[in-house]
Amino acid sequence: MPVADESGTLISFDESGFTGPDLLNEDQPYFVYASHDLSPPEASEFLESSKSDFGLQGAELKATRLKRRRDWGELSDRICKISDRRSRVVTFEKRAALAGKFFEYFFEPVLAEDNIAFYLIDFHRYMMNAILHLMRDSGADYSGLSAQMQAFMRSFYPIDAPDLLGGNGQHHIVMERIQRFCVGYASRITAETEHLRPENDETGKWALDLTSTSLFSLLFQWWGHRHPRLQVLCDDSKPLAPMADHFNAWVGQDQSVPVTNGRTSAELRGNLVAPIEFGSSEEHPTIPLADLLAGMTADFCIRKEDAPSGIQKWVRRNRMWSHSIEFDPKLVRKGNPAVRLGRELLKELAFRADRGDDPLGEIVPFIERTRGKFGA
Repeated sequence: MPVADESGTLISFDESGFTGPDLLNEDQPYFVYASHDLSPPEASEFLESSKSDFGLQGAELKATRLKRRRDWGELSDRICKISDRRSRVVTFEKRAALAGKFFEYFFEPVLAEDNIAFYLIDFHRYMMNAILHLMRDSGADYSGLSAQMQAFMRSFYPIDAPDLLGGNGQHHIVMERIQRFCVGYASRITAETEHLRPENDETGKWALDLTSTSLFSLLFQWWGHRHPRLQVLCDDSKPLAPMADHFNAWVGQDQSVPVTNGRTSAELRGNLVAPIEFGSSEEHPTIPLADLLAGMTADFCIRKEDAPSGIQKWVRRNRMWSHSIEFDPKLVRKGNPAVRLGRELLKELAFRADRGDDPLGEIVPFIERTRGKFGA
């Protein structure tokens, strides 16, 4: 069991698959952020015994190296055993995350004043999966548009997304409607995201980074509900540094904050005893253990059913499913009422963009009529 005292329970974090703002990286298609509440003595004892029993050198204690070994199955079983139900991980299929970020930075600025109406029907999830499906499975080459999506969300300058905000090219009907929406409301998208340009806002440089999102979910919707006081130790992280103040505001906050998306409610809770500490694996034995958990999970994301069975079971029990992002095939099936609703709503928004109409005028009655039409 975790060791907790007046200084709080130590929660350690590390990642696998970090490529910063490059979510189109083909060599590392997944990002994993892992955490656990094992104490330094527990982690140190485990690492030392593993080195001895498996003949490992210090530099080999990285999942990227260990998974190439013939005894990876046996070693991963040992990692799973010590960390089971003492860990939590979130996983991201990076292209799915990029599609989700696209909705956040292209659609959300236009729909923000009544965005709850769209989140209530999971329009953001429909959009994410529709875009990802086009990128992956349509047979068309959307590498150029994908690169422009990413480029704009790295700079927030319209010049970096000329085909999205300028309307060039012939595309699948869904992408055509997305493009029409972006062209019609380009000035609003630009104005509402201008403050995120790197020279204006330090955090804007990391708009596409998944580290802070992962830390927030794990910290305030998992560990904060399981331990009354928390110490937070993260591997040295460039993206987290400019975000640290947002997390440090929770120091001494022994209370819950209710949040809702209109459909479900949750509570944020995380009483930090001190500001986030950043450290290295050389100084803190709990960090290399978090690295092993992250790398082991990333191995599962790539290999799926070909991963060792012990890892498959461990991921099922220790993944934070509701906060992980991956392709959902149900949300691209034409017969799904939610998909039919999403397509019709996107069609309406594209028409409004063409005409320069208010995107939100009488949108709730439109959504309700369309839901009734399709039984969504």
